Amino acid sequence: MATSSPVRAAGGPTRGEGVAVPFEGFTDRNGGPTSIGGAVGVDLVLGSTSRPYLPCQNYDPRARTGDAFVNACQERGSYTTYSRFPPGGGLLFPAGYFMSNSQPDLVRGGLLRTGWGARTAGLSFEFYPDQAHDAEIVHSRFYIDRFDHWTHGWTYSVAIGRIALTALGDPGTARISGQLTDRGRPPAPGRVRIVIFGGHARSSTGYPISSFAVRTSTGSSDWSSGALYAGPQRITVTDTATHRECVLERPRVLGPDSRIDLDLSRPGFGQPGSTCTP
Repeated sequence: MATSSPVRAAGGPTRGEGVAVPFEGFTDRNGGPTSIGGAVGVDLVLGSTSRPYLPCQNYDPRARTGDAFVNACQERGSYTTYSRFPPGGGLLFPAGYFMSNSQPDLVRGGLLRTGWGARTAGLSFEFYPDQAHDAEIVHSRFYIDRFDHWTHGWTYSVAIGRIALTALGDPGTARISGQLTDRGRPPAPGRVRIVIFGGHARSSTGYPISSFAVRTSTGSSDWSSGALYAGPQRITVTDTATHRECVLERPRVLGPDSRIDLDLSRPGFGQPGSTCTP
């Protein structure tokens, strides 16, 4: 792993070892060790950002078919890598995050020559706190799709630095909550899936980051997004029983008291302006 500063690629060797992201990991609000544990999942995007192919999500566990290098995926059907860290620990990636051209074969042992580093179009980083803190800590995310600095054979992105964990109620946070019903009754557990992307924040180097939340119905008539970064939000609501889906755009969500009531029996799930599938 390189320790010297990357220089701009200008005809020099690139992608020989793979790509690297100068992202060190997470801190508390004061830059110290985190008081909670968590994990970061990284999606590898091949192809292009506009026409992505995610090799570790292109896997059918029933037929056991998918990408030729699925044995290198730490989370089959999901993240390429999934890195956990304990509370009070050091930085997760002190030298940065590296996607090399060879990965361990997690099934047969040895190495797989995947060429992933040379073929990387983008890397998406998503943070998860320990389950006990899932609703109170913002789930941060960022995406990198430009690698144009190199050193010691690795091609680097812009520096991300560190991300401070942010809790609901901290400046720049928000939350959405409301009722979730179907003709006045709460939907069954697991019937409704709500996915939220949006908000604005910055890493320690000023790189833009956002937040995400995934919620499923629990059998209650209430729902909550948990902690988000304040700002515009895209909310996708899916009724898994009917496969109907509606997307709600909210350009300005601030503070902990934003409200969206959802009724599966009504057009747009009760939200005028929603964009829905038939």
